Parts: sequence; C-alpha cells; structure tokens
Amino acid sequence: MTFNHRALEGIVSATPTPLRADGTLDQAMVAMLAEHVVQGGATAIAPNGGTGEYTALTPAQRREMLEATVASVAGRIPVIAGVLSPGIGEALEATRDAVSAGADMIMLVTPYYARPTPQGVVDYYKAVADVTDLPLMLYEIPYRTGIQLDADTVMRLVEEAGVVAMKTCSHDLAYQMRVMAAIGDRATILTGEENVFPAHVAIGAKGGFLASSLLFPKAWQYLYRLCASGQMAEAATFHRRLMPYVTMLYREHNPTALRAALALCDMPHGDCLPPLRPASAETIAMLTTELPAALRLEAEAAQLLEATAINET
Repeated sequence: MTFNHRALEGIVSATPTPLRADGTLDQAMVAMLAEHVVQGGATAIAPNGGTGEYTALTPAQRREMLEATVASVAGRIPVIAGVLSPGIGEALEATRDAVSAGADMIMLVTPYYARPTPQGVVDYYKAVADVTDLPLMLYEIPYRTGIQLDADTVMRLVEEAGVVAMKTCSHDLAYQMRVMAAIGDRATILTGEENVFPAHVAIGAKGGFLASSLLFPKAWQYLYRLCASGQMAEAATFHRRLMPYVTMLYREHNPTALRAALALCDMPHGDCLPPLRPASAETIAMLTTELPAALRLEAEAAQLLEATAINET
C-alpha cells in the first residue's frame, strides 16, 4: 500500500508471535489477531518487535510472521516490520526479507552491544536505507540498547538517512523536548511508553506505539483524542484509571503477561521463548481477577469515542 508517514497518527499495536509448542507459527491465530487489531481501529500493526520477541525468533519465523500478518491485514492498515538486530549483517538481511514480505515501513532499533559514535549510528541507518525504498522509523529504547542519541544525531538521521518517524521509549521529557525541537514536523514521533503517554503527546508526539493497545485499543484511542484536543485534565484522570491495568501487563518481562491475558481473552498465543518463562501463577491470578474490570473500562472508552464521533458530526 502507498504509505504516507504524515498519516501515522494515533495508536499502533505491537503484536506477539503466536507459536505452537513445536515452534511452528499458528497462522490462524495470526489472522485472528490481525483482524482484532484492524477492527479495533489501530493506525498500524507492528509484528516482529520486542513484543514479538524478535531476538528469540529465527529468521524463518520472522519472515513467516510478517508474511502472515501482511496477508491477513490485506492492505487495510500499514504493516510496520521490526528490525531489532544488533548489527548490520542481520539488519540488512531482515530488511530485505521485510521488503519481500510486503511490509510498509521498517522500524529499525539503534545498534546495540557495540558502542558506536554518532557518526557510526548515522552510517548504520544510511546502510539500511540503501537497501530499501521503504520509510524508516527510528526505534530508540535506551534502557534496552544502552544508547541514547542526542537531538543533533536524531536530526541527522532524519536529514541524511531517510528516517521519517521515531518510536521513543524514554522517560526523560527534557530530552524528548530537545528532539522534538530539533526535528519539528519533518518526522512523526510516537511514544512507546504508556506511563508518560499524556506528557509525550502534550509536547508533540502524534500517538503511541503500544503493546497494551492489543487489549485496550479504544481506551488508548480515547486517551489520545483527549490529549490531542487539549483536554489534559480529563486525559490525566482517564490515564490514572487505565494505568493499573496496563501496569499488570508489565509485571513480568513483556510479552509474558500479555500472552497470558490474550489466552484469558480466548486468543491463546502459547508461551514466551527462552530465556523468558511462562507467566507465573501470581500473574495469571491477578489477570483473572482484574481483566473483567479492565475490559469494562475498555467498553466505556468505546462508548465515549462513539459519542464523541457523533457530536463531531
């Protein structure tokens, strides 16, 4: 599909990878999850990211997951393929695979393990850009990679390396304001942090790239609408109501609790791959107790969104 990065606004849903016990992909569950995301109103869908356990998958599993997602979405929303490789060789291969699978955008994490200079990071992104015409999203998650780019380097990636969007996972609001001031409207910024979502939108983010939106799509869309329209007091109140349910999805390393929650919602995804473990009995008990109330809040948000749409017409 033709993809305009400036239309990348709202909520992008990151998806887990549904694998059977023998390691094969559950294609039927991929299709069910993709339909759930599309019908939930997401702006885009993002397989093979951290939520998809990119680093634990084989290249063949990643290709199959991406191909199945693209086929299931069938052009209705963009597919953003994660490339979370630590170095250039695998990143180039994964990018080529994403292009051949039909992805609409590449989400490329900053290289990790090695500690590059700012010029090294720019060279890395330019090398990936050279093998694809797809737009690139910078994925910066310093508490995983150990690298936080300065605002000047982010600006160079936009100007020199074809980066048109950024998923930012930082709690440092002063840093984020410097980045937004540097790039202006030349790239779209989405927050990957649920706990500071209203603050990030208030300073210029155009939405969120959120794993929890799989369970609470309407809640996040309603919250974004409140923030984008300047209703920050209402947004803060709704955010406080939502966050206890979001927090329970991160009480173990993502996507452990998310997989367990999806299973309780009749969308079983199997267990995480090593080194992650299945959800603990305590987590499953908490989800069993709290999910009904969480889903009632999601239903309330859906009604509020519908009422808002009616009022706007």
